[in-house]
Amino acid sequence: MQSGSYEFNSTQEKLVQALANKMRFVSFFLIAIGILRFITGIVALIRGAPLIDAIISGIIILLIGFWTYTAASSFNRIVKTQGNDIENLMNALKELRKLYTLQFWLFIIVLIAIIIVSIASIIFAG
Repeated sequence: MQSGSYEFNSTQEKLVQALANKMRFVSFFLIAIGILRFITGIVALIRGAPLIDAIISGIIILLIGFWTYTAASSFNRIVKTQGNDIENLMNALKELRKLYTLQFWLFIIVLIAIIIVSIASIIFAG
């Protein structure tokens, strides 16, 4: 073990491996759904039915799937390699931060939209 490095023990590695496996499984579905959603939007656009929301949601789902996959890969490297556990952990956390930053801002946008629609419905309904 290098000085200043840390290696997880076998129990910790089993936990990390189980997490990585589940994340990778989920990421494959997210990527597939994102691709299908994106293609649906493009085909609809070509046929004259603008489904921009399908294209945008496809891209968002693809990003979530990709970042989930890369985080899972970093978690997997914790188990498969030696001498870089902390670096691999930090890489996984960086990918998770991207994922949750995207979701954070999407929720903020949705909340703002809900507030605007609620205010507009109160103003124009009465």
